[in-house]
Amino acid sequence: MTADLELTDEALTTFGIGFDDDGFHPYDPAERWWNESWFWDWYDADGSVAGHCRIGCIPNQNRVWLWLYLFRDGEWLAVEQPYLDFGLLRRPEIALDQAGISFSYKILSPLRAGRLRVESAARVVSGARAGRVLPVEVDLEVHSIGVPHSTGQGNEPGHMSESYDARRMEQPITLAGTIAIDGDKRGFEGRGERDHSWGPRYWLLEWSFLVLNGEHKRLQCVEVRFPGDGVIEVGYLQSDGASTELDAVKLAVERREGLVDAAHGTCEVTATDGTTFAFSYEEVSSHEMDLSHVLEPAPPKSVYRRTLIRATPTDGSAPLYGWLEDHILPGFTGA
Repeated sequence: MTADLELTDEALTTFGIGFDDDGFHPYDPAERWWNESWFWDWYDADGSVAGHCRIGCIPNQNRVWLWLYLFRDGEWLAVEQPYLDFGLLRRPEIALDQAGISFSYKILSPLRAGRLRVESAARVVSGARAGRVLPVEVDLEVHSIGVPHSTGQGNEPGHMSESYDARRMEQPITLAGTIAIDGDKRGFEGRGERDHSWGPRYWLLEWSFLVLNGEHKRLQCVEVRFPGDGVIEVGYLQSDGASTELDAVKLAVERREGLVDAAHGTCEVTATDGTTFAFSYEEVSSHEMDLSHVLEPAPPKSVYRRTLIRATPTDGSAPLYGWLEDHILPGFTGA
């Protein structure tokens, strides 16, 4: 049995995502926090090279949000530009050039393939060169290896729209191309996950998002915690070609204050067909991100981290690499 699901047109639209959904969507001009974003993460076979990129649009605030984080040779580099000019964004192209920052995502085949390019100056935030600002270039071709999973029209608190289509999708991918840091250009091949979401976004909540991508098994699961309003658990499990939604997620995260062994823990998921998958995971490397520009009203504290992880399945199968994204609001009980 092949590890990859045959990506027929019918398979790709299993969860209600259409081919036009790869691009821009109409937005509600009355919704201050309407967001449309494209996101990609990646890592190589042994977790020594990794990164992730977010291109987000908040049109009613006239801004574009670019994040790019690169991990190589034991150091993290960060591009954090959440206030680029939405008026300079080229649509329906997903591209922008502003003050030495350039990015584009070219859809080569909707829901199947695209090309991500980013050029910018990045600050080294950890490692021997910490504090320096260095030029970086990313040029990666992205290919889907699974169907785009979606829970359908947005129905979670803070993500709903009565008049406009609002939803998100998650999809396992492979990536290949080049990554250059301070002129040192190297080839890259790896795996990862992409997502695309559009709709209102309420950020004052907690979540723990975990994604793995291996040759025979892929997983995406998230636990969203609303102050006083309970927990939402969603995701998918792709195993030997079949992609199934999750019924239950038991994600335990053991956190530490610093960024050394910042997070590790265990996870067990149950799919709608009864399949279970359990594993422990440990950190490879972590970094923090500043989410304060979308938190209204400002909470007492926000801790937002992404951790490159190595997962060890309890069934004895080969380790998998992936990411844990974790947002914590200590002491926050709501506005």
